[in-house]
Amino acid sequence: MAVRYSLVNSDTTYPTNAAATANAGYNIAGGSIESIIFRFEGTTATGDLGGDFPMCVSQLRCVLNGEAFFNYQAGYTMNVDLPSQLGYFLNSLSDDRFSSEVIGDTAKDAFIRVPVGRQAPPGVSRLETTIGLAATAGAGGGGTLETWIVYNDAAETSTYVGNPTSLTASGTGQEEVVVRLPSNVPGVVAGILVQNDRATDADITGFRVVSQSDWNMDTPMWRFLNGDMQNGVQFASDDVGGGTFTPVSQTYAQSIAATYFIPTLGLSREDDVRLQITTAAARTITFTPVLVSGFNAQEGGQPRQTQRVPTNTSRAILDTTGQADA
Repeated sequence: MAVRYSLVNSDTTYPTNAAATANAGYNIAGGSIESIIFRFEGTTATGDLGGDFPMCVSQLRCVLNGEAFFNYQAGYTMNVDLPSQLGYFLNSLSDDRFSSEVIGDTAKDAFIRVPVGRQAPPGVSRLETTIGLAATAGAGGGGTLETWIVYNDAAETSTYVGNPTSLTASGTGQEEVVVRLPSNVPGVVAGILVQNDRATDADITGFRVVSQSDWNMDTPMWRFLNGDMQNGVQFASDDVGGGTFTPVSQTYAQSIAATYFIPTLGLSREDDVRLQITTAAARTITFTPVLVSGFNAQEGGQPRQTQRVPTNTSRAILDTTGQADA
């Protein structure tokens, strides 16, 4: 019943005023991988980011031993004083917050935790990561990126974030969307991340998940069901108070513009996920599925801790939405 943290890489990947893509690969030890923590630490000028730190991450992809298991692509980036789509998504998957950062206007120390739930075989395994960074307003002072592997033999679920299905919406009313699911990945559908390509909330007005309702449900109702309306959106605003005031706590909100996490409550895999979406503008909208399956973690040969730290993405989503207590 051990939790172990292993630093596997440290480099100078950090956002600047030019968009960039950082590809990295490194050898890691075998074991029960619960999650991966990416820590960005550096400096920026006032106003360089605008929103929270994950706002500048446009892509995040993780591959373990040739198997891609986390494929995130942002709908939009770099909007002033708004929570990021990536931070919102990760925190919707966790009741203990997978995206957080030290409050600061110019000094940045941000953590992004990706749920994994995979058994790396004994010996040496290979982890590949791709991180896309959007251009910031200024060059900033540079920084570093640390990559940590969290081993935990009490991990209970394996989490898979699939490639998004895209829709070029007409903006004239209701349209059907079929969110495709990979046939070679086990598990049930825990939820769907819906992202618009711009931060205009009025572009999307409602959804109907065919498996869950006979009726269209507007976007405030989906935010209520996901727990967003209970100040469930937490982020570190870069420029609260005009860019010179540093808040002493993170900012809470009820929503993130034109972005929604739809909990599907462990939807079985007899079919792809079918939705109907109502739009008011012709935009490109993406639908990213989250699949969760059971994971029987195996203990490594090392001194044992006596307290279990169970991690379970399905339970975390239910806890976040409040439906576990309904």
